[in-house]
Amino acid sequence: MSTRVLLVPDLAIEGWPSMDRYASRLARLLHRYATDLDVVLAGEIAGLTLDNRYAYDGVRISPDIPAPVLPTGGLAELQRYVARYAVYPARVRRHRADVVHVLDHSYAHVLLRRGTRPCVVTVHDLLPVMTVRRGGAGPRNHLRTWLLRRVLRGLRRADGWIVATEWLRGELAEWLGNDRHIHVIPFGVDDAFFEDPEEDRATTRRRWQLPPHAFVVLHVGSVGPRKNLAAVFAAVDGLRRAGIDAWLLQVGGRPTAAQEADLRSRDIARYACRVGEVAERDLRAAYRAADVLLFPSHYEGFGFPVLEAMASGLPVVTSGAGGLAEVAGDAAIVVGGRESEPYVAALKKLVASDHWRRQLVDRGLARARTFRWVETARKTAEVYRGLV
Repeated sequence: MSTRVLLVPDLAIEGWPSMDRYASRLARLLHRYATDLDVVLAGEIAGLTLDNRYAYDGVRISPDIPAPVLPTGGLAELQRYVARYAVYPARVRRHRADVVHVLDHSYAHVLLRRGTRPCVVTVHDLLPVMTVRRGGAGPRNHLRTWLLRRVLRGLRRADGWIVATEWLRGELAEWLGNDRHIHVIPFGVDDAFFEDPEEDRATTRRRWQLPPHAFVVLHVGSVGPRKNLAAVFAAVDGLRRAGIDAWLLQVGGRPTAAQEADLRSRDIARYACRVGEVAERDLRAAYRAADVLLFPSHYEGFGFPVLEAMASGLPVVTSGAGGLAEVAGDAAIVVGGRESEPYVAALKKLVASDHWRRQLVDRGLARARTFRWVETARKTAEVYRGLV
């Protein structure tokens, strides 16, 4: 009799692309290669087109767990919280499975009433721990802290944890008090990023009104404080002051009002293209249209954009914070500290030396090829087998 594994993805209403990518790739490849496992999804993964709600490339979505009501109108945030913290966990608990795998630590609260089933949680970062420690005044912060404490209680109750980097293993072990049952399983990068996109570089630049010969600095991801967009803006500003026709291409979250004001105060708003969330084909086109990925985050558990850029033949300049240095290896320029000047210097070096740029591209392609989703699925299946 096969072992039934219930995969618990984030609710589709969250709109977290990295989490959705991990969940969808893992589900598909577990079903394809771990044939001794009966893999079932607890809910639909955002971004997937399902002709049959109960099947995705052979992976069933449990009919025992109806989809929560989608948020509408002014109560959207409240409905999302009710769905995340009450409705979804209650329905997950109804499903019979030999192993439960929560694919994002943000949903670890579903384990608070897990019964005796062995459970695994993939931990992408320890931001909930940091947020609880930071606290904050006001009813909204108190409610958030209370909910996150529930998440962390659920996280501690897991029988095993999966992390993507050795760095995060150390951080999680320190918080848990031991490193037993923490499994380091790196994530993968899609084969599509190694291939030329449907749209060529020149066409993509015309579509987004980027000059054909400009030096385009790409940033991919959200715009929260830890993403350090201030360093990105400062770097583009520094290049332009040095006489380089530098432009910014921001893919992901839309800059805040304060960030837009920063762009205007530096007089570089007219040299910035902000496209927000895009389909994957446009993300692939963005990597090919740019000249460098600048990823100066203060904190990352892994950093998908670094891998995707390297697979796309794009050189990478990054802070190396958190797990970034481990992912990048010797295939990127790693800039320590929080000052913007080293980023400007690194970018100038890329502009001035085609040989150095070519070296980074070659190293990046080789490094990216070592991160395979099929290996992620294979090692994850081994974790399940060790629990039953």
